[in-house]
Amino acid sequence: MLENLRRLLVVYREVWKWIALSQVLVLFGALFMLMIPVQVSNLLDNGVVAGDVEVVVESCLKMLFFAILAGSFSMANLYIAARLGEGTAHYLRKETYRKIQTFSFGNLDRYPTGELLVRLTNDIYQINMAVNYATRFILYAPFMILAALVFVYIDSPDLVWIFLLVIVVTALIFGAVAIMLQKQYINRQKMLDGLNNVLQEVFAGVRVVKSFVRQGYENKRFEGKNDDLRQASLPPLYYSALLLPAIFIILGLSNALVIWFGGTQVLAGTMDIGQIVAFTQYFFFILAQLLILSFVLPAIISAEASAGRIVELFDTTPAIADSSTPQHLDPAHLKGKVEFENVSFSYDGAGGKESVRNVSLVAEPGQTVAFLGPTGSGKTTLINLIPRFYDVTTGRITIDGTDIRELPQDHLRSLIGIALQESILFSGTVKENIAFSDPEIPYDHIVSAAKAADADGFISAIPGCYDSRVARRGANFSGGQRQRISIARAIASRPSILILDDSTSAVDVVTESRIQDALGTMMPNTTKFIVAQRISTVLTADTIILLDQGAIVAKGSHRDLISTNPLYREIFESQLGGVRREDLK
Repeated sequence: MLENLRRLLVVYREVWKWIALSQVLVLFGALFMLMIPVQVSNLLDNGVVAGDVEVVVESCLKMLFFAILAGSFSMANLYIAARLGEGTAHYLRKETYRKIQTFSFGNLDRYPTGELLVRLTNDIYQINMAVNYATRFILYAPFMILAALVFVYIDSPDLVWIFLLVIVVTALIFGAVAIMLQKQYINRQKMLDGLNNVLQEVFAGVRVVKSFVRQGYENKRFEGKNDDLRQASLPPLYYSALLLPAIFIILGLSNALVIWFGGTQVLAGTMDIGQIVAFTQYFFFILAQLLILSFVLPAIISAEASAGRIVELFDTTPAIADSSTPQHLDPAHLKGKVEFENVSFSYDGAGGKESVRNVSLVAEPGQTVAFLGPTGSGKTTLINLIPRFYDVTTGRITIDGTDIRELPQDHLRSLIGIALQESILFSGTVKENIAFSDPEIPYDHIVSAAKAADADGFISAIPGCYDSRVARRGANFSGGQRQRISIARAIASRPSILILDDSTSAVDVVTESRIQDALGTMMPNTTKFIVAQRISTVLTADTIILLDQGAIVAKGSHRDLISTNPLYREIFESQLGGVRREDLK
């Protein structure tokens, strides 16, 4: 029971003293609250009935004193509970976020962004509330019930069976509801994942939606997911709602039993009126705790479902692991020779459909290797293997003769500059985005990188220049401008290996030509890998790799391929129609 929440108890290793203190406060608060009915009984039997004013005053003052003490202890416990709940949420958000940062691309493929957001927010909030409730009531309610039972047994043993009957019936109801709620809360969170995935996708592509006038379609898609969430949310609400009326029914029936059997004994002279009043107060104490548990139980069951989703992330092993005997390459002496040795790769692992098949090639230091081919031919997949975003299924990739799997991932990627297919910029300044790989990059290197990426012109024209603000995801820049800033970010650290994944697709051919010339001048010794859809991007490459269905179908320079390969010649003629490189300038 509550296996996932129990696993999260490790969170409290450093604060167990505060938890212990909170429960001591709970017990003292409960004890003083339980003393009040004793004084009520004394006030009635020895004060009111006996006509002793002194006893009445003394009992009233004691009740006031006990109430103040019980309230003070409860307030102190509430303070600790709030801190424990928020502390738990803070710790889980921090550790879950750190865990996600260790995920490889293969892991991230399994978890959509919207789902991760739900786990980092709503699921952790559910755990926060459960911790708060548990700290306040998980010991308080059972202790109050047991202690009240003891007081009743001492004072009115003939009526104790009513208490036992109420407790047993309520426990059976709570147990049945708890079993039904657990699966329902898990299903609700899954539906919330689906809704958030749609929201994240549509908001990110809202301009496309409006451009194609697809608001109606997206509204229906959202309504479908929203209705799924509503349908998944109703059953646990229904079952949780049953608890409260069930408690009131038990309250009414048991109260009738108390009055009937207690009143009979008062009339028979075997029980005092004060005992009946005290019994009734104890009875209401118990019912109050049952009411509290009717709210606490669903919160804990919901948190258990959410904790399972957090634990799942913690249990996820990164698809890419560092070697147990890592090696390091000295950047100062790195030449940058990259070799693919009979490399194959499948997203489904060994035995799955291969996206890259039996690729062997050598990129000498300072060379530019370009990959060309139809969409889905494996170009991006192939270059993603170099920084180990994915690991090869068979074969190996080496840098200066060292298998990249022997290099720690952080070290490997520090040697490589990458401009990915999607140009993502972060909130901050232009300067911070270009220096993203190393905030200590000298300012003149930042400017040089921007000039080489043909970005200095439009950056300098913006008020604030390199200190101007970048909106989230670079929304205040055009697609071509984002690409050029991304290229500047990739080359600012002067990497030994540079990967440009279709990163000039949004700029015109003339600008692209200037960028390529500037990169050749600025980084003559850097080994460059270029993925392109446009053949103009690859014309000056030392080696052009023509891919089709994950395999190399031809390779060589432009001059070699134009004269020997019909497919390459067809692509060239269809895109450039024989335009000369000099004409592009």
